[in-house]
Amino acid sequence: MKLTRLVTCALFVFVTGVLALPAQAQEGGRGAIRPIPRPSPVPPLGWTYLWVAPVYRTVTDRNWIPETVQMVPDWIEISPGCFEQVWRQIVTPGRWELTTRQILIADGHWELVAINPPPPIYPPVYPTPPIIVRNPARLASMAMAAAPWRT
Repeated sequence: MKLTRLVTCALFVFVTGVLALPAQAQEGGRGAIRPIPRPSPVPPLGWTYLWVAPVYRTVTDRNWIPETVQMVPDWIEISPGCFEQVWRQIVTPGRWELTTRQILIADGHWELVAINPPPPIYPPVYPTPPIIVRNPARLASMAMAAAPWRT
């Protein structure tokens, strides 16, 4: 019996991706359903899967709590040392109460995203230093010697 329940729970979690927690685990003794991420599928090369959490919206409702009447026992002293049990009526008037609940807007899911390659590292560019000519007359004579057809 217990093994069958375990296999059923495991199959439920695998198929739906939802884990039902026992009532003792929750505050106030109320059970809850909590989504858990399914195992990530194998991504293609250059891609990865990213878990996107479910989206909830909190809604506040006004609920009317009707009037309640309770009869409670009480002891009154009739004379010194002599007590008698009487029943008292306690009336709690009707009232509005605010309750909150969460509505699931979007299920959690795996999203396929591209892995960005790291930016390339380029070598530093050094500017070429300017050419300084110290003797322009010598430079002109060297140019004339290198190109005799210009004369």
